[in-house]
Order: sequence, then C-alpha cells, then structure tokens
Amino acid sequence: MKLYIGENLKKHRKMRDLTQEELANILGVSFQSVSKWERGEGYPDMELLPTIAEYFGMTVDELMGMKNIRETGEADNILNTVRKNYPEGKIEENIKLLEEAAKRFPNDYRLLAEYASNLTFLNVQGEVRRENNLKAISIAKRILSECTDLEICRRIQGELCWYYERSGQTDKAIEAADSLMSMWNSSEMVKMAFLKGEELVKFAQCNATSLAMALSVTMEYLSDLSCENDPELTCEQRIKIQQKIIALYDIIFDEGDYNFYAWEVYKSHRHIAALAMLTGNHSLALDSLEKAAKYALEADSLPDSKPYTSLLVNRLTYSKKNIHRNFTYTYREELLEKLGCDRYDGIRNDPRFKAVEKSLA
Repeated sequence: MKLYIGENLKKHRKMRDLTQEELANILGVSFQSVSKWERGEGYPDMELLPTIAEYFGMTVDELMGMKNIRETGEADNILNTVRKNYPEGKIEENIKLLEEAAKRFPNDYRLLAEYASNLTFLNVQGEVRRENNLKAISIAKRILSECTDLEICRRIQGELCWYYERSGQTDKAIEAADSLMSMWNSSEMVKMAFLKGEELVKFAQCNATSLAMALSVTMEYLSDLSCENDPELTCEQRIKIQQKIIALYDIIFDEGDYNFYAWEVYKSHRHIAALAMLTGNHSLALDSLEKAAKYALEADSLPDSKPYTSLLVNRLTYSKKNIHRNFTYTYREELLEKLGCDRYDGIRNDPRFKAVEKSLA
C-alpha cells in the first residue's frame, strides 16, 4: 500500500507541475515527509488521506491503490490456478485462462511470461506450433523492452531461444543463446561461494539435481537417438551413453530414491530397449523393458510429497506442485503404447515381454 500511495502522489504531483516542497507546503507537512511517502518508505496519517485525495480529485481508494491491489490479487489467483494445472498437463486450459488474463491485465509481466511459456509448451506440431511460438516471440520482446523485473527478464531471455528455434528461426535461436550468461557465471554456480551453513547445503543439493539433469540432457544429445548428427555412432555406443545417464542418476540417488527423476531413468531404459532390438540383443531389450516398466509405474504413483534420503540430496523433498507437464497421459500408458511398435515383434511372444505388458495394463 505504501508503494501505491507513493506512486500516485508522485504521478499526480508531477501532473500539476508541483515540486515536493510546494506539495509539502500545501499539505502543511515537511518536505522530508513527502519525499519519504513517494519513496514508499512511509505513508501519510490516515486523517490526511481524504485531504490529499480531494486535492488531487480522486477517491481515497484510488489514492491507496485499492484497484491495483485488487487486480494484483486477481492476477495472483490466476497464476495459482496455472501452477496447479502444470502437474496435470492441462496446458490448453492454461492458455485459455492466460489469454483472457493478458487482455484484462496487459501490464502484468508475470502473466505475460506464463502466457508465452504455455503457448510454446503446448504439445502440438506443424503450423500451429510455429504460430504459437511466433506469438510467444512477440510477447517476449515486449516484456524485455518494458519490464524492469530482472527475474522475469532473465527467464524470458532464456526461453526466447526456444521460441525462435520452435518457430524455425534457428540462427536467431543461436544468436539469442550466445547472449546468455555462461554456466560458470550463473546464479547456481556463483551463489554457492557466498552462502553458509544449512542454506549452503540445501542450495548445493538443489544444484546437484539440476546439474545431473543438465548433464543427462547433454548426454542425450550425444547419444544422437535420431541418428542425424553423428551417423558413425553405433547402436552399441548409443546404448553405452544411455547407460551412463542411468549411472549418473545412481551417483546422485545412491539409495534409489529417484522420486521426480524416476521418469528420467524410465526414459533411458526405454531407449536402451529400443536400441537393443536393433542390435538383436533380445536379452538386454527384455531386461531394459522390465526396468522401464518398474520406473514408469514408480513415476506415476508418486505421492504429492516425498523426501529424498540419499546423501547428496537428503535435505530436499519431491513436491508434485513443482512438476511441469505438457501431456495428460501416464508414463505407464506411454510405455504400453511403445510396446505396440513393430520393433518388438521379435520378442512379443516371450513370457517376459508378456509379463511387462500385463504389469502396465
């Protein structure tokens, strides 16, 4: 409220071409008081509010920014709904909600940032995907040119790279990525040097999970599952890289408490199974499918909250509310669909394969 009163005083004082000293004389207060109000470090006595409002031709509610406060409260409620929808994969619902919110609150950059992000997060392809990303680019550019909130701007700077890439503008995506901070200058890496005690431990543990996921993504690119970037890489080598991803998570979660990251382990086992079929290694394919099914079911059955117990992450807790998904199906359903692919015809009648299917049905 202090901030709203200060902003309104400054705005209307300047509209009347008054100095702080002149307004202070009119109101019968000190220059220092007016200066403090405008900086948001205090506000006038309640008895003085009607006099100030009447002088500037507004209501006390307007002076106090009650309309802005109500609108901020409404925007907060919308953002809370959006965040609740993420774990359920309700991205279309979010887009409809945020599109309307952007019209009602065109200068709320938090809402605009979420709108842009959800537009590109929607699981669609072709021209719809391109148009959504072009719209997100337009929103992102506006945010970066107008918003003064550094946290929002940093987020959008990173996401803008993806908007460009998904709209077919790879050169601009690379150019935008080149302008980002290096990993070593990121908050995650620099901040650890200045924290102490429990705060440092928890922050470093969060970093351990983030860096593990970043490294697994890097190795995912190196395994080149599409066979487009490194055609000389053999299927056996691709399998080996996927196995290293699993080994990486085993280092961080040495007690097997993958929790949120169970879906990453599931995914690598699924990839290994598919690659093993290409090499004719049916035994490895069946081993991997059994493990993929185990971790798919584990990822699907997580409670709303569950603590980690492994040494490197034992200050952290998995929370469902932090999950972002752009699909509504389960990992069990996804794996069951993958098992219907022709690649598994060679082991379809194997009892172990049938057992995997049965566990997922």
